[in-house]
Amino acid sequence: MRRRAMTLALALCLALTACGGEGNSRGQGLFEQASGLEEDAVLLTVDGREVPAWRYLYWLACSCRRLRERYRDAGLTLDWNAPVEGGTLADYAKDQALADTALYATVENWAETYGCALDEKDLAALEEAWTERAAEYGGEEAYLRSLEGMGLNRARMEELSGTGRLYAKLYRLYSSDDSDLAPEAGALEQFVQDQGRLTVDRLLIRAGEDREAARQRAAEAFARLNVAEDLPVEFAALAAAGDDPAGPRTVTAGDGVLDETLETAALALEVGQCSGILETGEGFSILLRQETDREEAREAYFDYLLQQAAEQSAIQAGDAYQALDVAAFAAKLELAQGPGER
Repeated sequence: MRRRAMTLALALCLALTACGGEGNSRGQGLFEQASGLEEDAVLLTVDGREVPAWRYLYWLACSCRRLRERYRDAGLTLDWNAPVEGGTLADYAKDQALADTALYATVENWAETYGCALDEKDLAALEEAWTERAAEYGGEEAYLRSLEGMGLNRARMEELSGTGRLYAKLYRLYSSDDSDLAPEAGALEQFVQDQGRLTVDRLLIRAGEDREAARQRAAEAFARLNVAEDLPVEFAALAAAGDDPAGPRTVTAGDGVLDETLETAALALEVGQCSGILETGEGFSILLRQETDREEAREAYFDYLLQQAAEQSAIQAGDAYQALDVAAFAAKLELAQGPGER
């Protein structure tokens, strides 16, 4: 089972891809040039854990870049003073970076609390990952130049990657029923219920240019399901041949995975029950509710607990953080990185 996109290892990969680039580099002082802050100085604390400025500024750089790309793709001019819910766009960027910072710090705090630490196997894996990544860039020197363009060096990169490995250790501990981190009896089931989570398969026939022909195909498929000796097997075969062969997926009320009409219908089904033909602008769908994917739910619950802990953590940030000017930081960062990093 693949981990969800919010897991730390994947989040790190996405962030590095989004913020990385080849070519121009201005060394380890990139963030200091853009912010005026000493990179290794403590900028804030998360539940007492000291966080150096470079860590927060790394996530802020990623947040700024994501927003810049979204506005560019939409053909809009980015204005850091533009009002959004809770403040300005600059405030939003700072808050997103702070959330990422708090999440990583919370993983490290949990690792200390529950006795998880990097061992020789982990260090060997980090070394192997470094070698493989360097080879992809054509050698260690080229890879280091690329990292410098992100405000990182090898030690910083491996520190972030190490946190991802701590996350994996914590998850294994959480998955052990006799561990202190294991969920309490009934907690997982309550989470599934509270979140409105369910696993559903979908048979989709797109309307295309001939909606009536698609409607007829859907009616024929529904008729086959009604006389099927083994409904799950027949449904799986029809769904695989349909226009949405993704297979069973877990949805949560309001998550946007399914059209609202389909989501409402899915929530009304009993396990093993098949819906009628559901018409949307996309075409015609038939849904089959399945047993909740317990392992997926277990993963989601762990991420939920971790996110909640990070959101509720005690964060202490001083004047340097409060005075940080996002617009100036983003502009100076772009200038320091050069056109190859934008």
